[in-house]
Amino acid sequence: MYLIKKQDPLLTPPSSSCVRPIAWIASLLLTIAFSNSWSESIRIDAGVDSLSLADHVQLLEDTSAMLTFEEVSGSLSIADFGSNVPFDLDFGYTDSALWFRLDLDWAPDLRDAGLPFLLEIGPPKPTNDVFVWVLDGDGDVLESLHMHNNQTRFHAREVRTLPGGFVVRLFPDTDSTVYVRATSFRNFHVPLTLWSESAFKRDEAWGILIMGLFYGTISIMILYNLFLFLTVRDRNYLYYVAYATAVLLVYLGVNGHMVFLDLNDNYFMRHLSGASVALMSLTRLLFTRSFLGINTYHRVLARVFDLLIAGAVILLLLAIVPQDFGLFQVSSVIFSFFAFSATIYAMVDGVARGHALAKLYLLVTLAGEIGLIIGFGTLVLGWFPHNWFNDNATFIGLMAETVLFSFALAWRFKLLEGEKDKALQETARLESEIQQFQQAEQQLKLSQTRLQQILEHSDLRLVALNEAGYITFASEGFCNMLGFSKVELQDIDFNKLVSHARGETPFALNRLASHEDDEDHAVSVEDLCLKASGREILTRGRLAQIGVDDAFYLLVLNDPATDDSLQDPLQAFRMMAKARDRLGSMSKQLQSLEPLLIDAAPAARQQLQDVYDKLSELTGHPTDAQPSSSLKARLIETMCLAVECWEMYTGNTKVELAQQSKLWAIVIDNGRLRTRTLDRYLSEESFPKRPRWRQVARTGYFVLAAIKDKKNLPAETRDALKYSLLELQALTSGERG
Repeated sequence: MYLIKKQDPLLTPPSSSCVRPIAWIASLLLTIAFSNSWSESIRIDAGVDSLSLADHVQLLEDTSAMLTFEEVSGSLSIADFGSNVPFDLDFGYTDSALWFRLDLDWAPDLRDAGLPFLLEIGPPKPTNDVFVWVLDGDGDVLESLHMHNNQTRFHAREVRTLPGGFVVRLFPDTDSTVYVRATSFRNFHVPLTLWSESAFKRDEAWGILIMGLFYGTISIMILYNLFLFLTVRDRNYLYYVAYATAVLLVYLGVNGHMVFLDLNDNYFMRHLSGASVALMSLTRLLFTRSFLGINTYHRVLARVFDLLIAGAVILLLLAIVPQDFGLFQVSSVIFSFFAFSATIYAMVDGVARGHALAKLYLLVTLAGEIGLIIGFGTLVLGWFPHNWFNDNATFIGLMAETVLFSFALAWRFKLLEGEKDKALQETARLESEIQQFQQAEQQLKLSQTRLQQILEHSDLRLVALNEAGYITFASEGFCNMLGFSKVELQDIDFNKLVSHARGETPFALNRLASHEDDEDHAVSVEDLCLKASGREILTRGRLAQIGVDDAFYLLVLNDPATDDSLQDPLQAFRMMAKARDRLGSMSKQLQSLEPLLIDAAPAARQQLQDVYDKLSELTGHPTDAQPSSSLKARLIETMCLAVECWEMYTGNTKVELAQQSKLWAIVIDNGRLRTRTLDRYLSEESFPKRPRWRQVARTGYFVLAAIKDKKNLPAETRDALKYSLLELQALTSGERG
């Protein structure tokens, strides 16, 4: 141990009252003897510029931190001071109050000149209170001073200094003895130096230059990035400005530089240090979350940052609560651990995801963390030797980090500008494609309009059937042939018009429906007998599947006397179906381009949406591509859930579902009714190459409508079907839920 602890006073045995005077006189003589031997004065000549007092100071450790100046300076306590102190006055971490005694022996010429000398306590400054008593040659107190970092009242002897520690003026003609009491709640390093006034000013000039560089750099970064925020309106710059301002306040508060503003004694000054630290934590969290864009790729981590930001706000409130600094200290330590852990995790997670900004953020943070480790290890833990760099490593790291963050923001802006230029180029290309699609859409719509007009007024006997065999369109020639109006034929089962005694159209339709969906098929219908108004008509023709996605069946009837060598009447419809499928492919391409235009070109996106809306009126999604595995799985799941809900609620089979929904064909196989087309959507082995997803979706919605208000179906099953339909809608619309 370097320190000599305060000893208990001598006690006189109560059994011998006659010995008390003798013991008291002996104690007094010993005290005077030791006092003369230990209290060696410091000889100060005119040639002294600076003098380290570590070898000349006497020390008393007050472990209770309760001794008063009167007790320490009394004759009984003089012997408790010792000269065995560390050479650099580094005492490690201690809760004790340290008392220093200096006996000054001024040279006669210094007494006559009357030029003051300066006693510097630090740097670094002790983090708690410092008391100084100046005594004359007779032991009378000339001055007493109380100093701390954020004090607002100054004594005439105190010298305000930007880079140094606490400084007190000493006058050779009057000052003889100095007592100093200091406490600290971190590693206790309290250098004591005696300066001539001229030498101190020369040394201070260098420190002022360094401090000016620090404050000037941070201030320039604040103003520059504030200007950028007002120019580009990017919130990252605002968070950076707030963080840099908090760093500046921390430095002002910790080093006591706010006192140069002469703000008098007020509430803000007394709570500046704690509040600035809490404010720095808050702004750093905001800046980290915004700079890394955590909300865009990690929602859970974003919520953690939201909680930490709320905690920083609470910590800021605790920092300004009167007489509750202990609670703030404990809370700040706990909060700092979680905030630091979350920040490190965010950086590592971003780097693992290949986030370029996270890599840059990590490199910048390392500069600040290295300075923090060195500064904390030196000032708090005493791991590293004391020198100017180690003592100021924390603030050097903060300055480097703040400057590098400004450069990082500039690089981020340049990166985004490059991406924006690429997006503009891509937008120009997409707009060119949109124009081509618009022209194709206009031409196709014109062709479809003309074809529809021709069909409406044509003498061709045409009838269009859906998958279940219901009439969806009948030409004027077909209506005239049977003697029915279009309204009477709309949505009726075509089998009701067939005389089953002679015709075999149902079987032809069944055979066509059982084919694969990867190519168009057509079958000849011979000797088809149809029921007309009061009579039967015998005719023949061809039945063909037109298209695949949302396909239908087209029956073209001819007179039996018509020559078979005539051109196939279905050729035009096949060409129309192919054009419709090509348009569907174009529609999908438009959908794939849409996400690229969301941010890059809102106007182009609006044009794209207009084109897509028009295309949706003509066609659906493409039929020339294989379904994705996710779409395939979703279609199978949706159909299975629809059939399960239907059977659980109604107790009926898939055949009744096909009959009532009028969506699926029913075939007769070995005398039994079967739903071959529907069954293909219930397993992967039989799944069609070109699925008709619209019919699957319509089946699901039909089942939901049928079981809407029923109580005998578990809510879980109904909800599963609803969710599956929503997922199917998202997949087929080109979006992701």
